[in-house]
Amino acid sequence: MPMKTGTNRLAGAADADVKVLGTSNLHDWSMEDKDVACSARFTYAAGKTVPTSLSAFTFTFPVHSLKSGKSGMDSKAYDALKAKTGGNITFIATASAITPGTGAAFQVKSDGNLTIAGVTKAVVLSAACVVKTDGTVSCTGSSTLLMSDYQIKPPTYMLGALKTGDKLTIDFTMMVKK
Repeated sequence: MPMKTGTNRLAGAADADVKVLGTSNLHDWSMEDKDVACSARFTYAAGKTVPTSLSAFTFTFPVHSLKSGKSGMDSKAYDALKAKTGGNITFIATASAITPGTGAAFQVKSDGNLTIAGVTKAVVLSAACVVKTDGTVSCTGSSTLLMSDYQIKPPTYMLGALKTGDKLTIDFTMMVKK
């Protein structure tokens, strides 16, 4: 069966949203970034509206675009994430697999390299995706990691009275348009 290739790309604030969620000894916290540059290349079988493979997937965003709504917290986070020397968070997929779902839904699993604070680690990102009626692919997922795996010392505040936890959850939503 001949293959029809569709290249879907997404970029810009309207197309991607990343949230970083963490804990501390006093309260949970979150930061959000809407300045995510991302690209994905899906392949579709002839006559199919749901992709059969994902041959390329990358995203990157500057650490300084993460915002909590509290400038003091943002500053501490930028220091911990080594924004001056490792200014971007980047993921580059090395292999991806699509598992068909029901109707227009499918799952994506991407093995790849995630770079944070200048340290690169192999990770697996999974996302639940759906093809909308206009052909846009909407993907949502979540991944948990430890700051210490990226040689990041969890920030403290108020002379150590407030201590952040080592574990982070990254939630993401991406809209890939043809």
